[in-house]
Amino acid sequence: MDVSKVRDQFETFVQHASEEEYNVLSAILTGLQQKQEGNFRTYLSAITDVKPKQLENGDYEISCPIQPLIENPLKMVHGGMTATLIDSTMGGLLISKLPENQSAVTVELKVNYIRPGIGSHLRCVATILHQGKQLSVVEAKVYTDKNHLIATGTGTFFTITKK
Repeated sequence: MDVSKVRDQFETFVQHASEEEYNVLSAILTGLQQKQEGNFRTYLSAITDVKPKQLENGDYEISCPIQPLIENPLKMVHGGMTATLIDSTMGGLLISKLPENQSAVTVELKVNYIRPGIGSHLRCVATILHQGKQLSVVEAKVYTDKNHLIATGTGTFFTITKK
């Protein structure tokens, strides 16, 4: 890797950055540092600052602040980010129910968008509909900070043995 090229790119960006671009860069750098320190398992979860939580009823929740990094040009959460939040929450729930030597991968994902993702954060809650030996079906609902439902999703997951 050419470190000097990265430094040059960084300097050029910083010299011409708007306040919003500084904020986005700060969020990305904070996320990268958090990942480097081992506080997150993936770069995406780190730079989007997601907060997972196992709920008392057995469901699983991930909350995510709405920030320019995940918005589309209309200043609402990009649909792909909403789908990623749904997929991550459903997968996180299922993986939390599996033995240590197993994991799960998505084989099918369906998302229904209901209203725009706007506000301060999104909260996604997932519930297992069926957990089989190989295939499981999970559903999720995404809410705004005002508890408005913005999207629902279902997913089919295949259980694998970790190598």
